Amino acid sequence: MRLFMAHGHPSLSCRYGFWRGCRGAAGSAAMLSRFLQCRGALPAQQVAEGGWIHALLSAGDSRPSAPRPMRQHVFCNRELRMDHVRVIGFDYDFTLASYRHTLQALIYEKAKCYLLERLRYPQSLQERLYDRDFAIRGLIFDNQRGVLLKLSYAQAISPDTAFLGRRRLSEEELRAMYGETLQVDPDYVNESMTVLNDLFSLSEACLLADVVQVAIDAEIAFDAAAIREDVSKAIAWVHLSGVLHDTIAETPDAYLHRSPELGELLTNSRAAGKQLFMLSNSPFSFVDSGMKFLVGESWRQLFDVVVTSAQKPAFYRRDTPFRAISSNGGFVKLQAASRRDIDQGHVLNGGSLSELSRLTGWSGRQVLYVGDHVHTDLREPRRRDGWATAAIVRELEAELEVMGGEAYAQLHERGVAVEQLLQDVQLQGTSIGMSAVDVASTLDALEAERERIRRQVPTLFNANFGSVFRHRSDSTAYSFAVKQHVDLYTSRLEHLLACDANHRFYPTRCKLLPHDPPTLPQQ
Repeated sequence: MRLFMAHGHPSLSCRYGFWRGCRGAAGSAAMLSRFLQCRGALPAQQVAEGGWIHALLSAGDSRPSAPRPMRQHVFCNRELRMDHVRVIGFDYDFTLASYRHTLQALIYEKAKCYLLERLRYPQSLQERLYDRDFAIRGLIFDNQRGVLLKLSYAQAISPDTAFLGRRRLSEEELRAMYGETLQVDPDYVNESMTVLNDLFSLSEACLLADVVQVAIDAEIAFDAAAIREDVSKAIAWVHLSGVLHDTIAETPDAYLHRSPELGELLTNSRAAGKQLFMLSNSPFSFVDSGMKFLVGESWRQLFDVVVTSAQKPAFYRRDTPFRAISSNGGFVKLQAASRRDIDQGHVLNGGSLSELSRLTGWSGRQVLYVGDHVHTDLREPRRRDGWATAAIVRELEAELEVMGGEAYAQLHERGVAVEQLLQDVQLQGTSIGMSAVDVASTLDALEAERERIRRQVPTLFNANFGSVFRHRSDSTAYSFAVKQHVDLYTSRLEHLLACDANHRFYPTRCKLLPHDPPTLPQQ
C-alpha cells in the first residue's frame, strides 16, 4: 500500500484501495489490518476527534469506475417468457400517454381555484404555485397531524423526510409526535393516513403541503382531516368535471410527450402475433383525442379491444357487462355488449374483468397488462386472474441517471466500505490487538460516517424526500409494492415493446435473509 504526504501527514493514495481485492474471511482480516495501519498513520488528534473515518475514506483520487445502470433496461422481479404471452394490455394515462410536468401544474392550479372560489379558502393561497421539485410518488399524508412524510415498507419514518406544510420537521419533533422508535402502527396508517401513490398525486401532495402552510402562516387553527377532504374533493373535481380533459384535448402538445416510435412498436407487436387491448379509466373522448395526437387517426386499428371508463380497481372485483360505444363515439348503447361488438371494433365502456375473460377467453399469464399505478392497475388482475404485470415507473429514468453519476458512485462505494468495516471491527478487532475501548470508539466513528452517508445520498435524488425506491437502508412502501405485485418494470413503455417477442426475462436473485448465500438455487 503506497502512502503519500498530505498537509504533512501520511494518507491513502487510493480512495478505496485498502479494501479492494479483499474477499472472504482471510480477505476481510487483511482489509481490517490495512485499515488499522492507515488509521495509525494519522495524527492522534484527528483520530480522537472521530473525523478520521471520513478523511481516510476520502483520501486520494484513484478508483475504478462503478458500472453504470442502463436507463433503457427492463427490470424483472419474476421470470416471464414473452413467447408464452399471447395478449398485451395497456393503461392509457402515464403508460401509452406520457405527460409533461405541465400536467401537474395544471391540476394544481385548477384544484387551487376550486378551493379559493368554491370553498372560500384564504386568498393567500392564490400566491402558491406548483413546485415540481417538492414531492415524490408514494408519500403519506397524516390526516390527524397534517404531516407529509415517507414511510418504509415496515412503516418506519426517516427523520429527514417529514414536512409540516413546507417546513422540514426535526427529529425531536417527529419523536414527540410518533414516539421514540419513529415507527407507525399499521392500523394508524390504514385508518388515519392517505397514500399518494400515483403520478397524478404529485400535484396533490404539493397542494396539501401548501394549504397547511397557508393555515400556519395565517395562524388559522385547522383540522388536517378537513384539509385532506377539501383537497381531495378539489382534485376529484378537476378530473371528473371535464376541465382537465378538455384543456389537454385542446392543446395536447403542451401536456403530452410525442413518441414517434410508439405506433411502430405497437404495430410490430401485432405483427409478431400478439393481441393488444387498452383498458383505461379515462373517458373515450379524452383517450381518442390523445391517441390521435400520439399515433394518428387510425389508432383503434392497433387494438383488438378498447375499454374506457373502466373504473379500476372496481373493474377487477365486480361482475358487470360492458356497454358498447357507437361507431362515431357519440353515445353509449343501452344494451349489454357482446362478442359481436368486439368483432365489429366497437369501443367498450365500463364492464368487468370477468366479462372481459368471458368475451375474449383471455386469462392467466398469457395476458401481460402494463400500467403505472401498482394498486389501481396491477395488483388485482394479478391476484384474481393470474395476469402477468408490468409497471411503467417514469421516475426510474431520473433515478438511474443519478445512480450513474460520480457523486452517487463515490458515496455508494464508501458506504459499502463502512458497512464491511463495521462488521470486521466488531468481529475481529480484539483478535488483532484492539482494546475494548478502541473497538467501541472505532465503531462509533464508523457509525457516524455511515449516518453522514445515509443523510447525504437521498438528497441526490430529491432534496426533500429522497429516492422513490429507497428509505435509508430499507425499501419504501412503494418499492415493496412494486416487488410484490409487478413482474416487470421499466421507465418507458417503449423499452418494453422494443424487446423481442420471444424474449425471456429472468430475475436477479437477491438474498432473502442475511444467512442466505449471495445467489440462491431454485427451490
